[in-house]
Amino acid sequence: MSGPTPAEAGLFREVVTADNICRERIIAIFILCASVLLMIGDCGVMAVRPDSFRDLSIVAVVFRFSFCAFLVAFLLGTRGEPDEVSSRQFFWDAAMVGVSLAWVGAFSGALLAVRPGVEPYLIGVLLTGCFLFQETGRSILFFAIGFFSFILSALFVRPEIQVILSSLVSVTLVTLLAFVTSRIVFRMRLESFRDARDVAGQRMIMQQSVEHLQKLSYLDPLTGIANRRFLEMSLSRELKLEGCSGQPLSVILIDIDWFKLYNDTYGHIPGDDCLRKVAAALESAVRRPSDLVSRYGGEEFCVLLPMTQREGAIFTAKRMMKAIHALGLPHRSSFFGRVTVSMGIASRQPQSSEHIDSLVHSADTALYHAKVSGRNRIAWCCAVDSIEQFSDADTSSILHHKSISLECFSGSEMESLVGVP
Repeated sequence: MSGPTPAEAGLFREVVTADNICRERIIAIFILCASVLLMIGDCGVMAVRPDSFRDLSIVAVVFRFSFCAFLVAFLLGTRGEPDEVSSRQFFWDAAMVGVSLAWVGAFSGALLAVRPGVEPYLIGVLLTGCFLFQETGRSILFFAIGFFSFILSALFVRPEIQVILSSLVSVTLVTLLAFVTSRIVFRMRLESFRDARDVAGQRMIMQQSVEHLQKLSYLDPLTGIANRRFLEMSLSRELKLEGCSGQPLSVILIDIDWFKLYNDTYGHIPGDDCLRKVAAALESAVRRPSDLVSRYGGEEFCVLLPMTQREGAIFTAKRMMKAIHALGLPHRSSFFGRVTVSMGIASRQPQSSEHIDSLVHSADTALYHAKVSGRNRIAWCCAVDSIEQFSDADTSSILHHKSISLECFSGSEMESLVGVP
C-alpha cells in the first residue's frame, strides 16, 4: 500500500499528530511517575553507597531530572484539546519522539559503565515503534538519533570491549525491529484512515441522496415550487408557532382564470408552460424567506404568509397580480385577452379557536366570490373568527356578507371596484 496521496497528506498528518499527542501524554505521565520513584531510589543509593556509586547516582539523577523537566514542558505545551491541530502540536510531537529516543539512547549507553544490558533502550524504541505513527523519513531520522546517541554515550563511558560489542549488536537488532514495526503500524493507521474516509464519504453521499429525495417529495415536479403536501406541513407548523408568537397568519388562494379553455385552445404542453411561468411570477413577487408559494392542485396556487395581517396580504396579492399581468401571456378564450388570475385572501388572528381547515376554507370562499364576480379580482375576508360558514347554496347571501370585499385588476393599475358594507 502506498503512502498518503497529496490530497490526503495534510489531513492524515493532522489525524496522526492528534493520535500521537494523545498517546505521548499518557506515556509522559507514566514516565514521570516512574522517574520520580527512581530518583528517590538514587538519592537513597547516594546515602549508603561508596563515593564511586554516589557519582553514578548523581549522573542518573541529573539524567532523569532533565528528562522529567522536558516531559513537564511537553505536558504543559500540549494541554487542552484544540479544535485544530496547530504547528505547536506538530512541534511537540516531533520533539517528544526525538528527545525521548536521544535520551534513552544516551542513558542506556551510560549504564554500560556499571552493568551490561540495553533494557531502557529496548523499551524506548519498541514503545515508539508500536504506539506512535511516523512517516518513513521521520522514523529513520528518529531511530538514527537514538542509535547514535547510544553509541556516543557508550564510547564516552568506555565499557569493556565485549560489553560494547554485545550491546551494539542488541541495539542494532532492536532498532531494526522497531523500525519495521513502526512501518507496519503506520500503514495500518493509514488504511484505517482511508476506510474511515470512505465510510464518511459514503455516509455523506447517502445523506445527500436522502435530502435530495426528501426535497423532491416536497416539490411539484411541473412547476418546481412547493407541493400541497409541503404546504399542509408548513401551515400546520405556522399555526403552532402563531399560538406561541402571537403573530397573525394569512393565506392567499390563486386560480388561473379559464385555464381549461386555455388548454383546449393552445394544448396541454403550452398549458404546462403557462403554469410554470405563473408559478415563477408568483414566487418573484414574494419578498420574505418565510413566505411560501405552493401549487395547490391543477391550476390553483396557494401562498402562505406568516406574521402577515389582511392588509399585508392584500398588498402582496396586488404585487403578484401585477407580476402575472407583466407576463403578457395571450389567452384568446379569456374575456381579458390574456392570462389572468383570481385571488382569495383569508387571515387568522393569533390564538384563534378555528381549526386549521377553516383558514383555507375562508380563502377558498373568498376566491369563489372573486370568480363569480367577474374574475381577474382579489377578494378578501376579515379575521377567520368573524366569518360564518356557508354552503354552496348560500352564494347569494355570501356576496353581500359584510366580511367579503372585492378588488379588480384593470390595465396596469389596481383600483377598488366593490367594497361591500
